[in-house]
Amino acid sequence: MGGEMDGYIIFDVSGAFVPYSQFLLCRWGCIVLSSPNTKKFAEWAKQNSALPIYINCYSRREIMAFHAFQERSVLRTDEEYVGAREQIESRWTEIRRRIREVGPLPRYIFDKEVFDNRREEVKKALEGITKIDMERYVEIFFGGKQWIEDGTTHKIIRLVWSSIDGYKSCRNYPASAVIARELISRVARYFAGASFLLKMLRMPGVDGAAVLEKIGVCAFMYRSVVDELVGKMKHLPRTGGAARRSVLARVNAADRYAQDHRIVGFGSGTRQQGAKLDRNSLRPRVLYIPDIPNFPVVDGFYFVEAPPEDGGVAGGGGAGGVRWRNWTFVGVQVTKAGKHDTDCGAVASFMRRMEQCIVDWEQLKGQISWEIIYVQSRDSIAITRRQVCKMLATEDGQSDKRVLTDEGRRREERAQLLREHQSALAFWETVEQYQVKLDSELLTIISRAAEIGERVLVERAGIAVKVRRKAGGKQKCS
Repeated sequence: MGGEMDGYIIFDVSGAFVPYSQFLLCRWGCIVLSSPNTKKFAEWAKQNSALPIYINCYSRREIMAFHAFQERSVLRTDEEYVGAREQIESRWTEIRRRIREVGPLPRYIFDKEVFDNRREEVKKALEGITKIDMERYVEIFFGGKQWIEDGTTHKIIRLVWSSIDGYKSCRNYPASAVIARELISRVARYFAGASFLLKMLRMPGVDGAAVLEKIGVCAFMYRSVVDELVGKMKHLPRTGGAARRSVLARVNAADRYAQDHRIVGFGSGTRQQGAKLDRNSLRPRVLYIPDIPNFPVVDGFYFVEAPPEDGGVAGGGGAGGVRWRNWTFVGVQVTKAGKHDTDCGAVASFMRRMEQCIVDWEQLKGQISWEIIYVQSRDSIAITRRQVCKMLATEDGQSDKRVLTDEGRRREERAQLLREHQSALAFWETVEQYQVKLDSELLTIISRAAEIGERVLVERAGIAVKVRRKAGGKQKCS
């Protein structure tokens, strides 16, 4: 380090190692790489007046660019590239699948053996989640806890430096799409239980509004909550249209809330993949919760059975639709935003997802009524107008999300996209929209409903213990 040579020292903090104090005597610059655990570098940074640089892990686009560069660099001519293109695309498809399973982490996705080992580690981490662990994940997702430096969450949770509404902070996200689906599924299963809902709402440092925004759709499993929601719901009519009562206001109280729930596997790479809902397994008063984050248009949905308000039938009937013709789809979208407009791309994506999951989707779609309820947090600006569906595709335009190879294929895909968006727009016009805010009164009712549910669970558990003891006593005497 002598002479006139200048440079930088890069110190990778790991385990119990911290930056050497001798660095203070060096005129070279120093970069310390560390996890967000400030104990490992705070004192050194303070003494050196160091500035923080936040680096997120690679995005999928960055990994794609790296993959393309690596593949292209070994090819000497354009002819070689054309000949190898199919193999390059095939390898990228495999890498993309690995990203969906373990996350966009270069050290784990380019080598098959390393990827297989990491996938097993992730699987064990997910299978090892206990009820106590779940409470910790609730704190991570919905509270102020930003990082746990014990190594147990790093395989399934990643820390992301993000800017939301101009405020920059560290936030926790699932490491991959597949991990996100598994965590959502597990959290929703616990949340649907009254006991766990109560614990979540009472946890110190946990934002109740954030809990309800993420998985507040489960509040529709409480009769008292839905009864109160119905009284506060406001219809968002079409321009010049008349106000219309929700199906929830027309049916008996016992039929307006979801009495059971089911986690539905919409995405690839899940254990539920391939298990579709048909006319026999699809039931009213069951809350269907998608197993993927950011599901388009709604957070969850259930069906309510009641004749249409005008006395007719919702759709065209037919042998397959007799069972459904008095059904209404009730979709729930929980949001903090003062508006929640959508576009034809999102609605078309919703329709594709539903078609993948429901065997008789095409029949069902035209034979039932449709409602969506926007549930807003108490601090939100109230939605007062019908939410519009923006048309993206045009006859002369093209989707910037499509990769096209020739003019003929471009025209064909553009026409197909236009048809999809026109169908989505027509479908959206059939959906009735409603709005309700989770005010203090509703939040109190949710907490009270959860508390009552917890007492019922405790009473049932006590009865079960007594029954087992009696059964055990009888066996002793025999």
